[in-house]
Amino acid sequence: MDTNKIATALRREIEGGSLPPGTVLKQELLAGRFGVSRQPVRQALDRLLASGLVDRRPDRSLAVAGLTDEQARELAEIRAALETMALRAALPMLGDRDLRKAFRLNEDLLEEEDPATLEELDVAFHRTLYGPCGNARLLSMIDDLRGESRRAYLRQPKGSDERVILHAEHRAIIEACARRDEAAALQALSDHLQLTTAHLTREGE
Repeated sequence: MDTNKIATALRREIEGGSLPPGTVLKQELLAGRFGVSRQPVRQALDRLLASGLVDRRPDRSLAVAGLTDEQARELAEIRAALETMALRAALPMLGDRDLRKAFRLNEDLLEEEDPATLEELDVAFHRTLYGPCGNARLLSMIDDLRGESRRAYLRQPKGSDERVILHAEHRAIIEACARRDEAAALQALSDHLQLTTAHLTREGE
């Protein structure tokens, strides 16, 4: 396994929550796990360090980083700016079929138990609403930023108040889009993204 694959695997585990903030990443253990020498592991960890997913501790060891409150707020602000831009551009082209698909995805999302599948449904929901904007680069940037928020899904298990709120906020976005009420749709989306911020700032609890 090469450096790229090791870095990708660790990134997914960090963003997915199976490697929570504070987890120490030991080169020798990772080398054994991936069946490689320590060099590609060291290079993969250097990439994660540069990306901010890993911190170097005072004893020089490396551990999974958590988002500070400020970092989570900055992420939410950037996402809100890009995602409202995409929704504003998409809204005139959104058809009844798109809205029905978004509605079905949101209903499936309410009952989903697996965090990874929950993420897939949530991404598909937003992609359905933003897709008609036709700006592939903007949509790609949004997808990349959503990856940084992946750990928030662990805070929304089936049956929780958080899942019910997520479903209701999605429903508000759909209903505003159906009315072609741009101001209400953009406000509902911005309010919705604050939920992600709340979950990310509670990582260390």
